[in-house]
Amino acid sequence: MMAMDNAAARENFASEVYSHGVDYVKRTILDSLPPELANLHIKGGIHIHDMESFGKIYNCSTPDWYEYLRGFDFSALSDYGKMSEAFEAIKLQVTRLAVAQSGGIGFGNLDIDLEKLFEELGLEQTERNADFLNEIVASFIKWVNNVRTRFCRETYYLTVNLGLATGFWGRAVTKAFLCGFENSPKNYTKPNIVFKVSGQVNSSPESANYDLYQMALHCTAKRMIPTYLLMDSPTNSACAPKSLNIMGCRTRVYDNVNGTPGTVGRGNLAYTSVNLPRAALSAGNLPDFFKNLRAFMDAACAVMEIRNKTLAATEGKYVDFVLREGLWQNVASIGDMLRQGSRSIGFIGLSETVEILSGEKMYRSESGRNLAAEIVRFMREYADEKRNQTGDNYSLLATPGEMLSGRFCALDAAQYPHPTQEKGFYTNSFHVDVDAGISLFEKIRFEGPFHSLCNGGSISYVEFASAPLENTLALADALSYAERHGVSYMGFNFPMDICKDCGQNGTFDDCPECGSKNILRIRRVSGYLEDSTYFTNGKKAEIRYRRPNMTF
Repeated sequence: MMAMDNAAARENFASEVYSHGVDYVKRTILDSLPPELANLHIKGGIHIHDMESFGKIYNCSTPDWYEYLRGFDFSALSDYGKMSEAFEAIKLQVTRLAVAQSGGIGFGNLDIDLEKLFEELGLEQTERNADFLNEIVASFIKWVNNVRTRFCRETYYLTVNLGLATGFWGRAVTKAFLCGFENSPKNYTKPNIVFKVSGQVNSSPESANYDLYQMALHCTAKRMIPTYLLMDSPTNSACAPKSLNIMGCRTRVYDNVNGTPGTVGRGNLAYTSVNLPRAALSAGNLPDFFKNLRAFMDAACAVMEIRNKTLAATEGKYVDFVLREGLWQNVASIGDMLRQGSRSIGFIGLSETVEILSGEKMYRSESGRNLAAEIVRFMREYADEKRNQTGDNYSLLATPGEMLSGRFCALDAAQYPHPTQEKGFYTNSFHVDVDAGISLFEKIRFEGPFHSLCNGGSISYVEFASAPLENTLALADALSYAERHGVSYMGFNFPMDICKDCGQNGTFDDCPECGSKNILRIRRVSGYLEDSTYFTNGKKAEIRYRRPNMTF
């Protein structure tokens, strides 16, 4: 019998107390906001994410792990001890940082960071040491998936970027994570591993890390992880490859009007999302829609400005640990953090919005595609305008919408009933409808151009009917096609069902091995894989509507 996750691991005395506390804090925050902003959130025009952290802490970050690890004394340890101690130090910092911010923790170029560290420590480049590293990383993956001390219920939301290191230790780190995750128990869903695809380094047959790219594809074909950051895409080609990394399910922190562009040592301060379908439903015509949309975006920015002023007023009370540890680069005060961090305006439901405004699906006609592009371009220009006016790092985010897809839809259905709400959810960001039934090539061609507009982060998915297993060529072809059509970040989805009684895995309703109905269903509806039992009603509805895009 396999050891499986269960509700008791998430729902316990401490987590229940935490939940009540969160509800109280959210009510207090809403009461403190100007009534027009609070009401807009309550009624569903905008959504204030991570409200419990409002004015106290920021969202997510990608610390400088190399500089952090250099601060430890490894001198008296064996090679195994040095590697083990490095990962123990990482775990220690993860546990502390996870309650010092509201969002996830990024590892930008962990392969490069550990390569530099291990070379400086003089570790011998031997297969024996590489085997030790494999054991240590496997243990780390086990820890990530089994420790639920974040807010008394959650595993740590970690994103590990890999793929560009070409030295012995960098390659060994990448191999250890890919093999470690592929061979881990099937119910393991973290960390989110991002493989950085570069023709010069790994995706062309003559490149140094081509074997690692093939290994990554093989792992994805079985486990949906890793996902892929396409460095040669037109959206990313102007970025320094080692400077651009993904955080969480799609967050992209790179542009910086107040310093050097890049992800490492920076983070996202906050994001607030707008309800695109609401802006359309409450409008009589297209000009009114854009008027409503601008008002929603004004409100979203007003919320974030209040949020950051409140955070500044704390003088770093709740982030003193982050400042003291130097986890953000060039940041010595809360003021520095506010200048270096990003603020994102998110959006959801572009597909439904175009249908409300035009009466047709956005991906089925040129006029639908043009209207969709006009809407997203309007939002990006607004974010750029806000950045230029304020000198702050405003960006446009293609919101993942784990909660919003159902919440916005339900609120709108009660106030502005429309056929687009019958399925019970709004489509994520600029994605085509999950039941569109179009080929992966059509999907990529449609969604690709939106990635360059969403400089705060975006992702495109291809949906398979079942695990592609050995068909890694199909994945490589899809990634190459996506790269040419502007996709920045790409993932592959397929149903992954696991019998909790006998461990059988695949795609099924009842277990084909023992007949059990006690099935763990792992799905991806944002960026992280999760047990679908804990999805919101909107996301559960989305899963029911999904249709595969696979065509080869």
